[in-house]
Amino acid sequence: MLMAKSRRSRKKRNKSSSGIGTALTVIGAMALLIALVGAGVFLTINTEKEVALDKDSLCPKTGARGTVAVLLDTTDELALVTKNEIKDKILEIQRTLPRFYQVSVYTLNETGLNEKPVASICNPGRLDQRDELAQQGLTANPVLIERKYGEFESAILLAIDSVFEKEFSAKQSPLLASLQELSGVIPKPVDIDDAVYLAGKNKIVFVTDFLEHTEIFSNYRSGLNFEEFQNSRATEKFGKSYNDLEFELLMVRRNIEGFSTLDLAQFWGKVFKKEFKTSIRSLKILSGEL
Repeated sequence: MLMAKSRRSRKKRNKSSSGIGTALTVIGAMALLIALVGAGVFLTINTEKEVALDKDSLCPKTGARGTVAVLLDTTDELALVTKNEIKDKILEIQRTLPRFYQVSVYTLNETGLNEKPVASICNPGRLDQRDELAQQGLTANPVLIERKYGEFESAILLAIDSVFEKEFSAKQSPLLASLQELSGVIPKPVDIDDAVYLAGKNKIVFVTDFLEHTEIFSNYRSGLNFEEFQNSRATEKFGKSYNDLEFELLMVRRNIEGFSTLDLAQFWGKVFKKEFKTSIRSLKILSGEL
């Protein structure tokens, strides 16, 4: 009788323990499911929206947020030290370029602007320009991100090297005509989205000695005579507002009799302000000279 009671008690305890264990398992599974759903919702909410890119330009298929157009004056030869300074400047542009902005490298010669850029490619975004989840590899592939950014970096440097391998010489320097034409070629900035990647402003980085030399106006003939510039057809032919653009000027130093490179820079600063109603945002005189 006592043994039968003991067996029944053990069965009840076993059933009770089994029931508790099952309940705990169910509760644990539900907690795990809730955690997974919560994690999924968190990732969905915080995952950066992917932007469809063109495979060649790495730009959004809808267009770039803005363009930095580097215009290289190839009408006169450049010293090696000057070429290195230019390459350093372009590397700086690349490092500071916002995501989905485009760098386009153009050249000009004695016939004017070469409308087809030597290279044109967007910054698809470095790893440190992506959100924290992407950097941790939770919502994106860091290796792929760095690979695409490497394509962006190398494309521009290869383009610059290809330009510098050629000899620079020309009978005239149509700088103003090339600048005017380039301003009409650069695509307008576009919004990628309304939250983070808004349209910006285009910029031209002009690398030149700024010695204009054409039939219309020539610094070699007229020097820095502002009145002669005003009385020439240059104001009529090239006078336009560049208010929709930012300008950065990298001036190549030349040994010209009669005026210095600094004087030349001040002359063109006056032309841009008074005749083109535009200010040059920054100007740097490069140290090299033949």
